[in-house]
Amino acid sequence: MTTEQPRPAPESGAGALTWTLILPCAAPIPMPPARRPKWLLTAPNGDLFVRVAADSLPRDQLGDVVVAFLREAEETYHCTEAIRRAFDDRVRCVVLEERTAGPAETVRQVIDRAGLTGPIAVKDSDSFFGLPALPDSSFLAVSDIRGRQRLSSPGRKSYVRLNEQGMVADVVEKNIVSNLISCGLYGFLDPAVFAVEFDRLVRQVGHRRLFVSHVLSSAVLHGEVFLPVHTTDFVDLETAEDLEDYRLGYATIVIDVDGVIFRNQSRFFPPYWGDPVEPIQDNIDHARALQARGAQLVFMTARPELYRAVTAAALQQAGLRPHALVMGCNHSARFLVNDYAQSNPYPSAVAVNVERNRSALSSLLLPGRVALDRDL
Repeated sequence: MTTEQPRPAPESGAGALTWTLILPCAAPIPMPPARRPKWLLTAPNGDLFVRVAADSLPRDQLGDVVVAFLREAEETYHCTEAIRRAFDDRVRCVVLEERTAGPAETVRQVIDRAGLTGPIAVKDSDSFFGLPALPDSSFLAVSDIRGRQRLSSPGRKSYVRLNEQGMVADVVEKNIVSNLISCGLYGFLDPAVFAVEFDRLVRQVGHRRLFVSHVLSSAVLHGEVFLPVHTTDFVDLETAEDLEDYRLGYATIVIDVDGVIFRNQSRFFPPYWGDPVEPIQDNIDHARALQARGAQLVFMTARPELYRAVTAAALQQAGLRPHALVMGCNHSARFLVNDYAQSNPYPSAVAVNVERNRSALSSLLLPGRVALDRDL
């Protein structure tokens, strides 16, 4: 494996261009549909995943957003209306009557159908990341795998080689040739270049089963310059396991205060409500780690409303940020009831019972979750 060292990119006047974003979502849906396609599922923040993917691009450099999908998806899920609700007025939908051979052919058809002439950015719908200002040149978004604790399905990724000048030399599918992977965002200053290179490749290989990376590599071979744009916080939801792991990181967790976060206090016996708290530090550390990855923490307690301020201050002092603090709960069993569906699969509600004042949260609540996170 060749190690690619990040190099200063050539000066490009970053930030001046407005890019049309193409989101190719034309993979066939399973029949009968077991669930909505991944790009139409609801993300933890309440948006569709296709909108989360689009939000990876700096908004001030983004013009129209073009989402392409199949007629069968439109008829099954009413995608046009869903997309309209997910985006603002800049979104355009391209409904393809027939299945394409791959994402590159989808983009090729979108260029013609939408009449695109300015700079285009092509983005996978199942990945997202942080991104600096886009350059005023063709580009490829990359991530350095050396900064990741875990890489899901390394044999299914696209790997990027740079030349001595720090520009993209090649993109290699499914073969680990460097430490840089493609993040699934490709910028072409001129969509005509994409069209020419796609058509050229089809003539050469005799089929249309092409990735966008194939088109980019062909463009590089024929003299086009692509700059690498290094991303941060790259999240790849390529597999079902990736999606499940990501969702778990954003779980809503309901936690009792007394006996779980702080050693138990009560109204009648010491230590009393309002006394200085004694932290159960192992449990606090695990809750903080889950919080850092995106989990919402909802605290509940039998303490009456009179003790809200002192309880909130103690939680804050422990480094915990309550999404909500529910006071005055009955001193009795507590049940969590939640619906499950395609967008929030079974089991959507889980109960965890912790012995009072015991440091056991890390072994019972999403065990191993923190250790497996990519960028912790």
